Amino acid sequence: MLLQVVLRNWAENAVDMRLREFDNSESDPSVASLVTALELIRNRYRHENTPPKISTQSLINLVINTDKNFNYDALVSANEHSDTVRNLIKSFNRKYVELRSDAESDAPTTNVSDQATTGPVDTVASMAKRAAKERGASI
Repeated sequence: MLLQVVLRNWAENAVDMRLREFDNSESDPSVASLVTALELIRNRYRHENTPPKISTQSLINLVINTDKNFNYDALVSANEHSDTVRNLIKSFNRKYVELRSDAESDAPTTNVSDQATTGPVDTVASMAKRAAKERGASI
């Protein structure tokens, strides 16, 4: 039972992160890089009671690693034109960027169906049962 709970939690997080890697909803590469950086920062604050907050220059430096032309003006433009970025950023100025927590977000940045999140868990659980039967262990 404990194994199923651990596998379910792992699979839910793994599927969610993998789907975000392949999310092509943002056609502009700089916006896609910004969304990835914002999700990374927000994910780091997931278990803390403080809202995710980072200096604006630090965020720009993260995005510059993948898009050399990114600057503060690109951040402003992305926030104005991208629903995904607007959903992630609560407020920002030249000094800092405050992100919405998972609970504050209007909608998830990617949609994961229930079938997609439970499918791998069921597959792994059935594989574990089959392997245990082959070894003669009781389930």
